[in-house]
Amino acid sequence: MKAFWILIGGVLAVGTAQRCVAQAGARSPVDPVRQLAPAVEVRVGCVVGSNSGQYMDPQLQLIGHQLRSLFPYRSYRLLKEESQQVPWGGRAGFDLPGGRYVLVIPRGFREGRIAMKVMVIEGARPIVDTSLALRRDARLLVGGPRQANGVLILTIGAEKLDQE
Repeated sequence: MKAFWILIGGVLAVGTAQRCVAQAGARSPVDPVRQLAPAVEVRVGCVVGSNSGQYMDPQLQLIGHQLRSLFPYRSYRLLKEESQQVPWGGRAGFDLPGGRYVLVIPRGFREGRIAMKVMVIEGARPIVDTSLALRRDARLLVGGPRQANGVLILTIGAEKLDQE
């Protein structure tokens, strides 16, 4: 079965692998001195939504309402959650179940939002390629390929670390 992804709260823009990788490598102008210091903490979580029982992982209580309203499942279990601190224009990479990979590139901070590029890569092919801006404590929820007993849901968030 072919994998699919539904992007909630962003714009889905899929292009050729060559264009997506070239765009991911492109960096916006950043002061070289500031680029060395971590400026953003990027968080990526993997949740499995299923209809096996009725359960809400205690670590998901803050986003439980959003999960229930966006996805039609009775059970939500957090598989893993990781965070990385990176400079503006840096890359944060996260391994996902099923041999997939998430690449997040924080681009800048404007009007209280962190602009970033997000790519989900399966094999050598990007299956999600989008740009978005999130407010502090906001999370993008991305629903995608079926797991053995449900569906994998990604949570993506970021927080600005440096003070300007």
